[in-house]
Amino acid sequence: MRVLGIESSCDETGLAVLDVERSGEARIVAESLASQVALHEKYGGVVPELASREHMRSLPLLLDEVLQKGGVSLKDIEAIGVTCGPGLKGCLLIGVTFAQGLSAAHKVPLFPVNHIEGHILSGELHSPGLKPPYLTLVVSGGHTEIVLVEGLGRYTCLCRTRDDAAGEAFDKSANLLGLNYPGGARLAAAADTVAGRRSRFSLPRVGREMDDFSFSGLKTAVLLLIRKNQEALAADPTALPEICWTIQDAIVDALVVKVEREVKKRKLPLVVCGGVSANTELRRRLQERCPEVHVPPLRHCVDNGAMIAYVAGRYLSAGASAGRLDIHSRWPVETLGVCA
Repeated sequence: MRVLGIESSCDETGLAVLDVERSGEARIVAESLASQVALHEKYGGVVPELASREHMRSLPLLLDEVLQKGGVSLKDIEAIGVTCGPGLKGCLLIGVTFAQGLSAAHKVPLFPVNHIEGHILSGELHSPGLKPPYLTLVVSGGHTEIVLVEGLGRYTCLCRTRDDAAGEAFDKSANLLGLNYPGGARLAAAADTVAGRRSRFSLPRVGREMDDFSFSGLKTAVLLLIRKNQEALAADPTALPEICWTIQDAIVDALVVKVEREVKKRKLPLVVCGGVSANTELRRRLQERCPEVHVPPLRHCVDNGAMIAYVAGRYLSAGASAGRLDIHSRWPVETLGVCA
């Protein structure tokens, strides 16, 4: 089945065309992505109204681009998948409205997709031999959770953050250090320059014994660390990278401790997905401590259209009918129910 996927939940506009087999295997025919980093950089974060307008501008351009790349036309598309949540409502609305227009004009079935399910199933998209059950660490700017995947549409959240997500912890810490947007990525890049992965600075290990993740206490500890070391930051050019390393080390440790615990307990493969799964140190530690780890390629750690097309193709191949196109700013993946 040839499926067009449309993603517009936040600040990336992604479109992709996939051939999805009934077995679950898929081939990416073509994909295109437009990032809005330059647009939001001067504001220090994503401005929802500007993001929505940029999606409106980018969607028709990316559609033309992806069809040309793949050598296909809209007549070849058998189904469309579009992100309906979770995400920014205005951004979601632009993507859904665009998809509805295509669906109506070309009489193609339209399927609503949960953005987090897209990230989760990206493990199967890129590792065809991977089959449920397995564990997934979903780690991004808005989500940090460990999910047990038992089948298509069958998800149990084992552990999630009580407050900030890991990506927010990176971004807020970067903001305290005065790093420009996207701060989390800049903090990680600075941390990776520290030789020997060692730092003279330290932070408490927050929430190691808790059942859930929590990063709000870490943010306070980072603020105190920065205030305590203002002179070093001003005088020593190695201080900033070392503090960045210390922050990254604390965030990654909080993630790895709980993931390793669940992997040992359940003896299942692990998929790591979401924007923070691009973090080099997180990947390294999980691959050292867990027997089987699947991580999508870097281009699919960020939001993208391929994962949306894949989810829609999987459900339609399983015989599911198109659902209601309701927009959800929050949409916990465990509420999706069991696929028939």
